[in-house]
Formats: sequence, structure tokens, C-alpha cells
Amino acid sequence: MFTADCRAEWLTRVDVQDGKGEVLLGAEPELFFLVFGEHSYAPDDYLATTGESYSEQLSVGKDYPIALFQGLNARQVTFLDALAGKEVQVTKSTRRDAFWDQVITVTPGVDFVDSKYELIEAGVAGEALPRNLRQLRRSAEQVEKQQQSLVDPHIPPAIDRELSWAELESMALPLDFQKVLVASPNDASPGFVFQNGQWLTTWLSRDLPKWTKEDHWFAPALLIDGKLIRPAPLSAKTGFATSNTGATLPRWTLEWSYQEISVRQSIFSYPSAAGNPEVYVQLHLENAPTGVRLALGVGRRPNVHYWDNREHERTPIPFFTLPAGYRQQGQRLIDRWDNLIIESAQDFRLEQLGPVEMLLTFDADERGDVYLRSPQVETSASAKRFGVSDFHTVSQAFEEYWYGFLHTGAQVSLPSAEWMKRIDIWKSQLAAITRVHYQNQERLSYGAYFYQAYFGPEEGWPIVALAQWGHAAEAQRQAEIMLSEENRSKENVHHQSRNGAFAWYATEVARLTNDSDWLQSIAPALIENADWTIAQCKSTESNGSPVTRGLLPPHIYGGDIRDPATSLYATAVCWKGLAETAEILRTMGSAEQNARAGRYGVEALRLKRRLAEVIQQVVDASSTPPFLPLALALPSLDGNHEGPYERLTESKLGNYWNLFAPSVLELGLVAAADRSPNRWLLDYQQSHGGLWAGLPRFHNGLDAAYSIGVINELISRSIRDVRYRNQALASLQSFFLHAASRNGYTIPEVAGLFPYRLDTEAYQRLVRESPWNFGMYDAERYLQGHISFTEPLGAAAGEALWMIRNALVAETRNETGDFDGGLFLLSTVPGDWFAEGQEIVLTDFPTYCGMLSIRVLSKIESNREIAIDYEFTPNGRRELNSIVVRFAPPGHVPQDVRMTPAGRGVIQVKFPE
Repeated sequence: MFTADCRAEWLTRVDVQDGKGEVLLGAEPELFFLVFGEHSYAPDDYLATTGESYSEQLSVGKDYPIALFQGLNARQVTFLDALAGKEVQVTKSTRRDAFWDQVITVTPGVDFVDSKYELIEAGVAGEALPRNLRQLRRSAEQVEKQQQSLVDPHIPPAIDRELSWAELESMALPLDFQKVLVASPNDASPGFVFQNGQWLTTWLSRDLPKWTKEDHWFAPALLIDGKLIRPAPLSAKTGFATSNTGATLPRWTLEWSYQEISVRQSIFSYPSAAGNPEVYVQLHLENAPTGVRLALGVGRRPNVHYWDNREHERTPIPFFTLPAGYRQQGQRLIDRWDNLIIESAQDFRLEQLGPVEMLLTFDADERGDVYLRSPQVETSASAKRFGVSDFHTVSQAFEEYWYGFLHTGAQVSLPSAEWMKRIDIWKSQLAAITRVHYQNQERLSYGAYFYQAYFGPEEGWPIVALAQWGHAAEAQRQAEIMLSEENRSKENVHHQSRNGAFAWYATEVARLTNDSDWLQSIAPALIENADWTIAQCKSTESNGSPVTRGLLPPHIYGGDIRDPATSLYATAVCWKGLAETAEILRTMGSAEQNARAGRYGVEALRLKRRLAEVIQQVVDASSTPPFLPLALALPSLDGNHEGPYERLTESKLGNYWNLFAPSVLELGLVAAADRSPNRWLLDYQQSHGGLWAGLPRFHNGLDAAYSIGVINELISRSIRDVRYRNQALASLQSFFLHAASRNGYTIPEVAGLFPYRLDTEAYQRLVRESPWNFGMYDAERYLQGHISFTEPLGAAAGEALWMIRNALVAETRNETGDFDGGLFLLSTVPGDWFAEGQEIVLTDFPTYCGMLSIRVLSKIESNREIAIDYEFTPNGRRELNSIVVRFAPPGHVPQDVRMTPAGRGVIQVKFPE
């Protein structure tokens, strides 16, 4: 049972042990049980203390609404009068987990919602999905077959044709239930919107336990004769607004209808004059008869960080019972501490709607519009009122800002709206949530809601992507934060991997920005990291294990695995950082640094050779393909190395190997012409249940945020051998469709796959419940893919842009993984980009050797020809030895055309009849 600080006065959790509990009937022999949407917290059965069933001595009555928008009802169960005052045993079987399989009673006398209101849905659930997804049906046997498959069930290594967008899309139901980001530039407190138009803001709570955040939610609806009408899940048409130049802006739009009435919603975020981010919303009615009003359900819920306090009892009760406590002040809604919750440019009426929700109903203006703003941080109501002109002024400023940002740096014009929209929105996510101010200073952040935190290697993906896409100053600024003393502290649990990754990412920025002055400003941190790597590896040269000598000392495996181990990845990424530091100081450093670079180069080569020796010692060649353990000499395994794993997703260590393998793949740690160890790592993933549609599996779901190593390795294979192009392209576009949502391009952390995105019934429940998430109430359930509650990850947006850049423009490497002075263009792009009349334009792309722009025009049908016009400006640091471009028009064998680098040139390539 919960205490008052959780607002649980009218809900009680019945103590159920081994599926049984007891309730006491009062003088009125009736009980009320909580129902949330289609999920009932009522018992399965009612028994006498002697064990016989009371099923014939009770009747189940109607459901009384408690919270219309959240779908909370009290289900009445009435017993015979003879049972008044008796104890009743209740039973509850296991269906989902201990959080959901609870028995929760509703206290009689709670304020039910006025019976004059009823909530109904407009449209048909899922009707906004493409037809091929609406028709998606898989039997339980088919789902099980995919889950148990040891090979990728959709994208095999030897795939001999290019998979279409529709084929890839049809592999699973989309992540469109995920939050869509609504954020200003450098926004530490972003808002989010769901597929039904409901949005939320979040900030620290004043009346929940200390440091707990709360979410303020806003749910639009129509109000017609007491009926509150909302769009059915995934029935509304959604998308992002575009500028007059075709850029995709982070203004999300939604449209739905009821009878002849249409509702359009536009939502975006922009800072106030004081610099605080605010959500702006326009709701527009068309063809609305007199008496139809726009409505807004509002309320509060504990934020997902409520569970940071591990002492909190695991029950949904606090998420259902936090009262709104708002009051009206003219056209404003304010809380008990006079903070502004929402303000309207139009008049509204406020009324209580049950114990926890409130209802605002608006008088739309003569054009059918309602304009709203909701602050994203605590904001006191100001004297100045919010009007229609204010909305339009902010809207114009929003468009001007994002137009300027999206037209800065490298530019693309591609024959695919799907690619173009994602590139723009992922760029805007980098600008909004990767560098923010929280905890009293400027920081980098992995995510934006639950994952607003700094881990290490992941936050470097946006830094490199920013440099690759021409945002030099921002890349440098973020790299400086990354290299701060706090982030490089050896007290941090991730310090080993950070030490190497930070140096690698920073040298990429220096290389791509060609800024030697900036390099000098960060050189002390690079030198300190390099010296640390050398000293730490020397410290183990005489240790007791001949296998781990010369590697980093035992610490942790990494990530969520805190088991002591010698991490092969940690040493490998420190080698990468050391080698890249040697190269950058040699090519861009001072004379003194050149000498230091020589020593670092020798040490990097020595460490690489030692890694190669260890890899040969520990690889399990008896496994097919060979298995390379990444956690060595684990005390938890009596000093043995991990693995091998017949099915990677069947054990905790196997699942994490499946995430660390891509991290090693990223490093280019190849030691021989056979491309080991990368060949072993990827081949093992592909043949032991590690990949689904080219993306890393994790327990019952996908952790596709860790796809970068897999897909960049496939792109590298595609560059070396065109036969890998189909697999690499399918995996990259699978990432677009299955690692990210289709409607908001949200790339979350762990997201369920089996059965949630393959079974229609499970998916519908997931979509309906998602706006009312309960956070990580059980870490294991989350990691196993059963709680898909997270948010857009800025780090993953950077990952996506890095992979896209490599598919368009990639620096090539030799057999030992070193840059060989070449550029490969368009290695892994769709064939229909080369259809008749199509044009591909890349402008001002920074590369290791200089700035590149190209224009490709296809006349494949009219003239059997594809032409490329390119311009290259060398940076004077590294010589460009070759440019190769791949043309792969439909119906033709792809051609890799090698060009002799020059300042500019035009080449026409003929194709046979």
C-alpha cells in the first residue's frame, strides 16, 4: 500500500503472494477494481477461505470512468448480501510481469468522471500506416521461427538483389509509437509528441520526492455534445513541415478527421526571449458546425526517473494518482506554485475531470484556430499576454533559424525524399539535444529524457558526424567538452574505453576541419591519453596471465556488464586512439609533436601486434565461424574467457558480446588480408542469431543504436567488393525503417521486436499504452525488450549521419586499415537513383584530403550514359591519390569508375545496350 506522498489515497494494491491474496468485504458487499485501457487489475477469480469459488455469488457490473484520457476505469464487482463482512480470497495468474499482474482496488467514493462525458475514437487504428504494413500478419509459428533463426531471416550475406523500400518496410511493424522530439537548439528540457497529437513537457517536481521530475501532458480532442473525440492510434496523418526550399523542418504536423470535421495540428519548440524553450501548438478546425469545440485534457505523471529511487515500491499506482492541481488565470493555466503550464491566445474554460485530470475547452477564433504555448521549464507567468501575432512571430523566427542551420555545411540533393527528410531531421536532432546545459554546466548527452546522461563512446558519433557534414565549429566545441578533465577522469567506470575513443573522435574532427590551431588547443589532452595508454599496457607486461600481458589492466567488461574482466575492446579502442594521435601529430602537429608522434607510432604498432597475438591465442577456431571472445579472464568464469555462444541472445554475456562486436568492428583493427578479426566478428553475428534485418539483436528486441559498426563494416566490404552492396544497402535502409520510427525518425535504445512488432495484437497494445509509459520499472524487463519507453537519442542521430556519409563519400583504407589516400563515392545507394533523369548533388563535403562537390546526372535510357561533374579543393595536408565512383543503374551491372584526381573534371560513363 502506498503512502500519501504517492497520491494513492484512492488506490490500494492487494498483497498477492504466489498468485493469491485477500480482500475484506464491507457492509456493502461490493468492490471496485482498476482498469487501464484494455488491461484489468481485477482478480482472475474470487474464492471462499475454504477454496470454493464465489463465481456464482457475484456479478460484474459496469465500468465507471476515473480518467478518460488515460483510460482509467473502476470495474464494479457486487457480491451477494450474505457475504458482507467476509474475507474473500482473490487469485491472479502471471500474464505479463509483476508490475502488471497486480490486483488494485479503487476506494468507493472516489470522484468518477461526470457521466455527461464519453471518450470515443475517430478513424481506424493503424489506417495511417502504408497498406503493406496494415496487411502485415504473422502467425505465432512464423514469429517463433524468426526469433529462433540463427541466421538473419531477411538480409542474408549472399543476397543477390537489391531489396526495395517496400520489402524492407514490410519486415516488421514500425516504431511509430515512440516519442517524436519537440526541442529548441541546445535544449536541456525537450518536449515530445506522440502519434495521436498528445505532447508532454517535463521538469523537476515540487511535491514528489526530492529530485524527481514530473511530466505535464496535453491531449487534444474534439468536444461534440459531451463526446470527447480523439484519433484512433496511428490513424492520423503525420509528417514534418518543409521550407520553401524543400528542407525538412522540425515542426511536426498531424491531421485527422471526424465525420466532416478535420483537425490539423502543428507543433514545434523555440526559445523565449529569456532563452527558455517553449512548445508552440496550432490547432485548426475545418468544417466544424456550431457548437463543436476544441478540447485539451491535461494532467501530471511522475517522470520515468521516479524509479531512480530503488526503494519505491514497484506498482503503477503513483503514475495514476498524481492530481493535476492546476487553476485558471485568464487565458493561462498555472500550477500551485504559479508556474505557467500552458497559455492560449483564445479563451478557454477549465473543469475538473475526475480525481487526476482536467479539461480545457476552447473558443476557436474566426479562422478556426487555437494557438498555445507550454513552457518546457519552470516559468512564472509574465505580465505580457500571448497573442496570435506572438505565435506567428515565433514561428517565423523558428523557420529562419532552422533554414539557416540546415543550409550550413555540406549539402545534398538526393533522388529520395525518404533519405532527404531523415538527413534534415537527424541534423536538427544533433543541434537540439547533443550539447545542452544541465547540472550547472554545458554537457554532452546520449539521449533527451531517460537517457539524458553521458556515457562516452556513443556521444562521439555526433561529434564526428558534425565534422563530416561541415559543422566544424560545433564539432570542435563538442570535442572540447568530450576532452574535459571531468569526462576523462580515471575515476569514471568507463574510463578505459573513453581514453581511446575520445582521442580517436577528436583526431577525426581535427582531420576533417583541417584546423591546426584547434589541434594545438586539444593536443595536451591527446598526449595525456596516449601516455596513459602506453603506461597502462606496460604495467601488465609482467602479470600472471600470459594472454593478457601487454593489454590494459583488468577492469570491467563494459557497458552494463560490470564483471571484472580484461576487455579486448577497451585495449583495441585505446590502440585506435594512440594510432590516430600519432598520425594527427605527425601530419598537423608542431616540430616537437612530430617527434612525439614517431614514438606514439612505434608504440601503436607494438600494441597492434600484441593485440594480433592475443587474438590468435584466444580465438576459438573450433567454432564455426571462429569465435573471438571480447571479455578475457573473467573471475566470474573461473578465469576463463567468455563464449562461444551457440545462440547469442540466450545469455547475458552473449547479448553484450553482440553489442561489443560492432564496437570493435568500428575500429578497423584488421591484421591480415583475410580481414580478421572483423571477418570473424561479423560472420559470427550473422550465423549465431546476432542480426535481424542487418541490425543487432538484444534479448527479445533490437538495440539498433549499436548498428554503426555492423553497417559501416558492410559499407567497407561493399567498397572493396560490389557483391556486398546489396547487403550493405539493405542493412542501411533497414536501419532507417526499423531502428528509427517512420513518423518522427526517433532512434530509441532497446526496443522490443519479438513478438511486439511482428504480432498485430501485441503491437496494438504497445501503441495504445505508449503515451502513458511507466519507465524502467524493471531493468531486466527493459533490457529484455519488454518495455519500449525511451526517447530520441541524439547519439544515434549522429550514428545515422555518419553511416549515410560513408555510403555517399568514404575515405578508403588499405589491408591493414590505414587511410590509403582514396575516396569512394556512392558505394551504397539505391539503384533507382541512377534511373533516367535522376540527379545526385553533393556540395562542400569535407574529407581527409580536402573539400569535395559532385553532380551526377543519369541519361541511362536516352543515351546509355551517366555523367559526373566534380570539384575538389585540396587542403594541403594529405594527398588525394584516387577517386572512385560507383554507378548502379537498374537493370545494369554496377560500374566502379576510377578517376584521376584533379581540381575539377567531368566524366561520362557509357553502359552497354
